[in-house]
Amino acid sequence: MKKQVLILSTVIIAFALTAFTVFKNDIKDVTPTQITTTETEDVVYGPMENEPITKNEVFEDFIYEIGTRFMPIKKSIVLNAKTLKDVYDIETLNSMKTLEAVRLLKVVNDRQQDLNLAGTTANFTKEQLNYLQTLDYGDNIIFRTEFIDKYSGGYNYSTPHHTIVPDVQAQYSEGFKALKTYFKDQTETVRKDVDPKQLKAGKLYFTVTKTGKIENIHLDHSSNYPKVDKQLIKLMKDLPGTWTPAKDENGNAVDQELVVSFGLMGC
Repeated sequence: MKKQVLILSTVIIAFALTAFTVFKNDIKDVTPTQITTTETEDVVYGPMENEPITKNEVFEDFIYEIGTRFMPIKKSIVLNAKTLKDVYDIETLNSMKTLEAVRLLKVVNDRQQDLNLAGTTANFTKEQLNYLQTLDYGDNIIFRTEFIDKYSGGYNYSTPHHTIVPDVQAQYSEGFKALKTYFKDQTETVRKDVDPKQLKAGKLYFTVTKTGKIENIHLDHSSNYPKVDKQLIKLMKDLPGTWTPAKDENGNAVDQELVVSFGLMGC
């Protein structure tokens, strides 16, 4: 019996030694995976959190838009409006299952003022109609509607922002596209090293008078880069070309305020 146990033990030990030798040889025969230096380096797709922007670079996504503060709407349309259909887009109107409220709000210094002029039908109330008659060029108004959505069945609202404009708006002799290019080219130097993370939406207002002159140039919102702001003001004062003044519904020349939005897109 002892002899059988001894033989069995010997066989087991021999098998174990053989397996270890094979396993050890397998390890030697397999070439280890080489870890290249790229695995230990940071893959950088843009500036790191605390890394300053590279010097002498120009931020090319700088925005220039010239026009009214909000979506333009002709004064003649507002004065003659009687229902929402006269001032609202048809797509929004068609999405309304049940109209619950119509409110008029005024925007002053980028702040909404509730005029406490509310109705419950698509027809403007007498008070709302009276207020619409007081609006003038450059005024900003919101036609807020609250309704049950036809498609979702839930509550919804719409707040189109409008700026009151003449029937024919002021025009630049070279075109607004050329004006944008002019601003972009002439600010390239001051836009060097602009950090997009620090850039804000700047707004430069000016008035095209009824005689075609540029007046009342003033910065309403800074881009957060004074050099850029000052250059825009200077360029507007020294602007080449001429302006054709705006005209009312009777063809008379009128003043119109416009705004240059620059920097980043914003409200």
